[in-house]
This record gives sequence, structure tokens and C-alpha cells, in this order.
Amino acid sequence: MNFDLSDEQRMLADSAQRFVRERCSLERKREIERDERGLCRERWAEFAHMGWLALGIDEAQGGLGGGPVELTLLGEALGRGLVNEPVFDSALTCGRLLAHPRAMGGALALLDTLLAGEAVVVLAHLEAGERNDYEAQVTNTRAQRDGQGWRISGVKHLVRHGPGASHALVSARLEGRDGFGLFAVPMDAVGVQPSTYRLIDGSRGADLHLVDVALAADALVLDGTQAPDGRDEGGPGLRLREVLAEVLDRSLLASCAAALGSMEAVMALTADYLKTRVQYGQPLARFQALQHRMAEMLVETEQARAALWRAIAAAEGDDPVERVRAVSAAKWLIARAGLFVTGQGIQLHGGIGVTEEYAVGHHYKALVAFDKRLGDSDFHLLRSSDLFEAIPE
Repeated sequence: MNFDLSDEQRMLADSAQRFVRERCSLERKREIERDERGLCRERWAEFAHMGWLALGIDEAQGGLGGGPVELTLLGEALGRGLVNEPVFDSALTCGRLLAHPRAMGGALALLDTLLAGEAVVVLAHLEAGERNDYEAQVTNTRAQRDGQGWRISGVKHLVRHGPGASHALVSARLEGRDGFGLFAVPMDAVGVQPSTYRLIDGSRGADLHLVDVALAADALVLDGTQAPDGRDEGGPGLRLREVLAEVLDRSLLASCAAALGSMEAVMALTADYLKTRVQYGQPLARFQALQHRMAEMLVETEQARAALWRAIAAAEGDDPVERVRAVSAAKWLIARAGLFVTGQGIQLHGGIGVTEEYAVGHHYKALVAFDKRLGDSDFHLLRSSDLFEAIPE
């Protein structure tokens, strides 16, 4: 794989870094966090105008056709700027599901509004007692026919960015069939009862209580079920759990890049602080023990970068097993390294590092949230090894 950036990739990286530097300050982040939605719709529209929401979607579906490298460049910039909007959770995860070749119903119409910045779509897949979206079994939420339409009931947990979303892609078991499908559910539909809360990184989450929610016939956008006789209702060969795993892996790669961006930001902030903070008549940067600490942080950051680019190479290859192992290995290593780097950044700053007015503590919280989302470190350590057993359909 050629790791040299093309002119277009350099332009993307430069424009993303410039936008984040000029428009995504810590003060703006804290202002958005005070909004109960946890989202600024005006800035969401700006992201669409920049082309970020369409970056990971194929050109045939109206996107820009960007691959893992382009998404990584964008992710690093968003991580440095502590951007909490669901660029990857919505535009990449849900966008790629809506753009799937087997998507049906109103999928393409909803995708168009998402790419235009007029909709925010989130995935509602987790249920009670489940640890991550990869392992979710969809046993509680049920959908049944209601004339030409559908009715859904159930409870979904930890729907990230749910309070600010316009739609949720809800996984549900279809009555009389094996497997599950994905339904596009408007968040303002009668019977959708969100219980919202703030997460440690300042973003918002919600538990969705779906009480006999009536949906139109075209609400079913992906059908991975089988009839009792074994016939695929969604067409031959659609394995929705595998589709979800592949989409989640690509979203996880972009999130790994954002975590790396946070690590780079903390390294820069800490280096500047040690050069300017004077103790015993000289800058802290001259103390050998602190130089050693910074060297350790640099080593962890570069190891994380190497793991990320190895995963990118695997994601662009043709071996799904190698993709799974490389992506999970990158998640495990970057989560561990990120907590070390941002934690050491707080230690080297002292008291100022944990204040709300200073960015280092916010980067640490972002890495704590990253460590737990889309599978924690223990899950991905097993998934990247031969000890992992595939989740049965």
C-alpha cells in the first residue's frame, strides 16, 4: 500500500484542519454541550457543505467515494478539535447502511436528506444486557405487520446522539421470521419515548422506548430475515449481521483516527506548557524526568499511528478476516495508548489539566468514551486473536 498522500488528500486534510482550528474552539464545544440536543444543526449543515457527510459514501449513491485514508485524515482533524457531532456515527455508519445495494423502501430518500445536512440519523441497535453493537442479538424489539405498514415495540439502549437525531435506524425482529431488519424511525413519531442523558465526553445519549410505533410500509430499509421455510425475505444471501460488522469496522477506524488526533493535540499542548511554565528558575522542559515522560508519550502515539495505518491497509484489502483482526487490534492498542497519553498530559499540567476551561481534560474524557464505544478493549483483544468465536446468527 502506498502511504504517500495525493494532492486531493492533502487538500482534504488542510481544509479540515483549518476549519477545525478556526470554527471548533473549546468554548464552542462547551456551548453545544449545554444544548439538550448536544448538536448544532447550523454546524451540521456546514459539515454537509464541506462534503464531510458524503465522504464515506460511494459516488453511485451521491457521495464522494472516499476510502479509509480520507476518513482517517478527517477523523484526525475532528479529534484534535474535540468535535462531538456524529459525523461518523450518522454519516458513515448509518449512511453506508442506507446506501447498501440491498437497501429498499425509503432508504435512498433518507440518505439524500442526510448527505444534504437536513437529517441526522443514528443507529439504535443495543438492548438491555448487551455490551456493544457487534454482539447485539435483537431479542426485545419486535416488528409486526399492520395493514400495509408496520408497528414496532421494544427498548433500545445507549443510542449515541439520540437527542439531536431526526431519525433512528432501529433493529427489530420481524414476527414469524428468523433474523432481524432495520427500520427508519422518525424520532418525533408517536410512541417514541426517549430518555436522554449526557455522556462523559459531553455528547448526548438516549434510551429509546418504542411503544406501538406505527410506521409506513417503506420504513423497512434492510431486511436480513428468513421465513420459517428458510427462504430469505430480503433476497438471497443478505446477512445483515455481517453487513453491520463491516460498516461498524469502517466507522471504528475513523473513530480510531479521532482518538489519534486527540493524542496529538495533548502532545502539542503539553510540549508548549512545559516550554513556558517556569519552576526553580528554568522551564519545565529542561527537567530530564519530564523529558523522559514526553518521550514515552511520543512512543505510544507513534505506535498508535502504526496500528491505525496497518488497519487501513487491511480495510482496503480483500481479506475480511485480516480486516477484523487489524481493526480490533488497532482499537485495543489506540484505546490503551490514548488513555496513557492523555492521562500523562493531565499529570504534566497539574491542576489546570482537569479544569473545564482547558482542553487536556476534555481529550482524556474523549478517550475514556472511545475506550468503551463499539466494543471495549477486552472485546477487541479477543476479536483480534484466534480466541474470538463468531457470534451466531
